[in-house]
Amino acid sequence: MAISAKRYALFVRDQDGAPVLLQKDVNNDEDRWSEHGLGHLRNPSDLESEDHDWIRQAWIGIVRRASGLQTQPLSFEDLPAVGRVTISSPAVMRSLSNLNFRKKRGNRLKPFNILLSCHVKQFGHPTGVDPERFHLVTRYEPDPGRWLEMRWIDQHTWKSYQITTPGFHGDREVVRVKTYGEVLREYEFHPGSKSADPRGQPSGKQTLGLLQQRHIRVEQITYIGKESNNLEQVESGMIHSAQSVYTEYPDPRREEWQTKILPALKKFPVAALVKLSGLSRSMLTRTLAGRSRPRLRNQRLLKSITYRLGMV
Repeated sequence: MAISAKRYALFVRDQDGAPVLLQKDVNNDEDRWSEHGLGHLRNPSDLESEDHDWIRQAWIGIVRRASGLQTQPLSFEDLPAVGRVTISSPAVMRSLSNLNFRKKRGNRLKPFNILLSCHVKQFGHPTGVDPERFHLVTRYEPDPGRWLEMRWIDQHTWKSYQITTPGFHGDREVVRVKTYGEVLREYEFHPGSKSADPRGQPSGKQTLGLLQQRHIRVEQITYIGKESNNLEQVESGMIHSAQSVYTEYPDPRREEWQTKILPALKKFPVAALVKLSGLSRSMLTRTLAGRSRPRLRNQRLLKSITYRLGMV
């Protein structure tokens, strides 16, 4: 069974028809279920254990539900979903000043110490914050019973909050965070956006059946580089927008103005462009001849005209 790329599990059925996940044996070094998308979370049954059997339990539930079989809630579903991160940069260290305030040197957090990290539920952020720049961490505490009592620090504003799991939203002082159960439900219905459904349409969260490759049309080529120092933080959820770690390398020969907008404008008579845009005839003549380039505001205006008339 596959949910999306890199999220899959191989299984057989026992004599009663119940699914049994394939595990590693003498011929295989790895278990046959994916940990992609869940590996950044800690074992909810034993935070200090590297055992990922909880992911196996989650996959059994996913496969049973897809097969129409009954399932029982997992014992850890109501716990806040937490990961473990390392104090690995001055920016992270500075954000912890409130946790170190008035503490003796031996009790302070130091570089390369371990922190707990949690993930905010949609609409669970405090009022007035940017969800893309909000991430909570706190000192490492292996006892889940204390997580709701502790103060958590936003790495971007350095403000402290408490966390909660009931309800649908947060408030000024309390942040609504995701539980393991909520993370697993999102995981189970993750859309395979790179694939098409059996009818060739883009697949979604509820798509069933054998997926196929999507047909694409190249409209523009943009060179980007992924900043490798930040990719691990994206995977762990500390950076919430993957786009923020991309570096774009513009190529004037491939930019939209040169490859799409200007060729479309050349199909219009100059008089028609003057009437549609309100721009001067001399400026438009120079633009179409390639002798000059309009200001950014006028570029946007001309671009909107080509899109409005269906020329691109």
